[in-house]
Amino acid sequence: MLAAIALSSSIDIAQADQTKPELNALFDVLRTSTDLVDISVAQNEIWTHWYELPADSTALQTIFDQGMRALHFGQPQIAVTHFSRVIESAPHFAEAWNRRATTFFILGDFEASLADIQQTLALEPRHFGALSGLSMIFENTKQFDRAIQAEMLLSDLMPNNELIQARINQLKQKALNSGI
Repeated sequence: MLAAIALSSSIDIAQADQTKPELNALFDVLRTSTDLVDISVAQNEIWTHWYELPADSTALQTIFDQGMRALHFGQPQIAVTHFSRVIESAPHFAEAWNRRATTFFILGDFEASLADIQQTLALEPRHFGALSGLSMIFENTKQFDRAIQAEMLLSDLMPNNELIQARINQLKQKALNSGI
């Protein structure tokens, strides 16, 4: 099932549906910068935008923030509950799906995590956090070729980020060592 869900459909990075126009310029920085500090700053600014619920759902921000605190303080079941409440009321909010995916990953429920990653990427195809999580799931399930594919999608977003290339090389070595 893991293999069938993610990476089976192509992700059109150039045609992401954005609700905040500021994001496009920040993604341009990710795509063009060769400076890891600039890339990191742009990523942090993107995360800041992603953490904010859309104007029509701001009443849910407190619930989302409670989920973030629960996740931070090692209370994954509580985090899942909060993120699920946000998703039920604002299913278009990609970051709630992504944070619940992260929480499911921490709980070891890779199938649930993968399903939420799929939804995150449907809402925000350029979600580098979801792509990274996808890579980690495939690595943990010894599907190294698929982990590499997810990292390649990250590389499309940040072609000059040498850390991504290093991770790809690490995954290729793991694939060789595993004999898969």
